[in-house]
Amino acid sequence: MTLKIAATLAIFSDAPDRYCPQGYRDPIKTQERLAAISKIRGIKAVEIAQTDITNDFPAKEIKRITKDAGLACSGVSANLAQDRRFALGAFGHQHPKTRNAAIDEGRKAVDIARQLGATEVTIRLFSDGFDYPFHIDYTTHWNTVISSIKTIAKYATPDINVAISYKPREPRKFLTVATVGKSLSLCQEIAMKNVGVAMDFSNALMAGENPAESVAFLTRANKMFQFYMSECYRMWDDMMIPGSVHLWELLETLFYLKTTKFKGFVTLDMLPQRIDPSQACQIAVGNLSILWKKLEKLDTNELKKAQRTLDAVESQKIIRRVMLQG
Repeated sequence: MTLKIAATLAIFSDAPDRYCPQGYRDPIKTQERLAAISKIRGIKAVEIAQTDITNDFPAKEIKRITKDAGLACSGVSANLAQDRRFALGAFGHQHPKTRNAAIDEGRKAVDIARQLGATEVTIRLFSDGFDYPFHIDYTTHWNTVISSIKTIAKYATPDINVAISYKPREPRKFLTVATVGKSLSLCQEIAMKNVGVAMDFSNALMAGENPAESVAFLTRANKMFQFYMSECYRMWDDMMIPGSVHLWELLETLFYLKTTKFKGFVTLDMLPQRIDPSQACQIAVGNLSILWKKLEKLDTNELKKAQRTLDAVESQKIIRRVMLQG
């Protein structure tokens, strides 16, 4: 199994935050972002956000440029959190007009994926949640979110997969689909073959999860659709270079992606604010590739035998040998 790495175009944004809303560097056009990604060794595909498609820069133009650059389209993402229309909610909004507008954005992402020849759409439910106790009716809210996602999934059937991205917080204080368990519960309730989960390494850490366990948990239910990679210090979605903080957890996560034969892309989803994004991507690719190669030295049968003893020392001896020796 080979490691397939993609990158989001947002890595090359002007990288604003609430302290520097104008961004930490000058914005560059979508064409320039695609050109920059095409120069990074090891990246084979790019994820397009639906907001990257405009009247001035239609999907057919992105398809032409990516093809010329030798890049595939790994998928299309829809994140409505930056759209003021959905400040109070999107797929879970109780006003039909606003909710239908959000559903239309989901359909738009599906249309774009079809135009670009992609089979994957990621829906980021980062507008749907609450901030205060008694803020929303939780039962009604969940019912509405599920109904909205089901509507999009029916539109996407049979050729497009819809992956739900989970995250515990940001920008809402509490996001509705906050953990791997809630995301899988949502998928099982919808009960459609083309609805699964988009897992993000950083978001799993934020949720207090062990990312490798979450990979295994989703895989056994056949709902591991997309995997995103960045780093954080668990408290916030820091969107740092993979392998810069949680090296051991990253190695274990890659091990489970490999042993479960995950067929999708590992998509870089960083936000380099004070460093050059091209260099950040190249380091990220290097870190992932080095760890992936180290896994070639790991005797899986030996590890399983050690794990059956339930003695952590036995498995740690094996992993230390792979990671730190030679």
